[in-house]
Amino acid sequence: MRGCMFLIICVLSGCALDRQYTPEQIFRRAVAGMAGRERITFIGQTRIRTDGLPTTKQFEYRGKLKNHDELIMHWGSAEALRKQGDYVALKEDKFEPGVTHERFLRQNGKWIALTSGDTSMVQNGMLNRFNPIQELEELNTLNKSIRMEKGAARGTWMVRIEPEPASAKRWLKERLMEEMNTLNPQIRILKTQHTKTNQELQQKLSQVWKQSCEDMNNQLEHSNVRTVYHLTIDRQTGLPLKLSSECRISRQVANEKLHQEALITRVAFEDYK
Repeated sequence: MRGCMFLIICVLSGCALDRQYTPEQIFRRAVAGMAGRERITFIGQTRIRTDGLPTTKQFEYRGKLKNHDELIMHWGSAEALRKQGDYVALKEDKFEPGVTHERFLRQNGKWIALTSGDTSMVQNGMLNRFNPIQELEELNTLNKSIRMEKGAARGTWMVRIEPEPASAKRWLKERLMEEMNTLNPQIRILKTQHTKTNQELQQKLSQVWKQSCEDMNNQLEHSNVRTVYHLTIDRQTGLPLKLSSECRISRQVANEKLHQEALITRVAFEDYK
């Protein structure tokens, strides 16, 4: 029914978004249009830059949405994903060493990770934050400023979205805590073996987890967070083509020095059905 409703909207609008719509309306229509699709594939890249230094870490990820609410994501180095091949490998559950995979199911508007038996406890839950479909859905609910950017390619619009700093920090904290909370239950698996060594290790891991949560919260409390998104939208279909973002965190450290980190992502969407 959701797909039919979007089709009706397209027919009534001539399947071409008119300039009479505001940037926010164009953005909301793009998110709604994506939500009505049964199948989407995407390819993304993310990298971390610290204090203006060259990129320190770089990863790639792929995803395939099917049946409207089922998503499979792969994550790894560019080399590992090249070895794995294209989406045929994803569809047939063929996984190369060094490639993390995770399945998600959309329930009541939330994406729930379905734990896989061969997913390591360190990696499980990590991919949720890099699900661009979820990212756009959540971004749609935040307080933010939206404007059109000049210089978009022919046949497209480029929308600039910037969440308010307080909303950006709160959103980042929520996403990071979700990841931390996936780690805590998993380290308790050691309790299934009631040896003294495992019990001691369990206690140490729990202490490390608790201290890490406190450290992360403290750092975020004293940090400034600024996130800017650029969404490229097809004028004819109103659907997202590309999404790029930069999340910059800055805080004062020892000797009043300013420490800055930036998470940069680039995603391309295709194969809408």
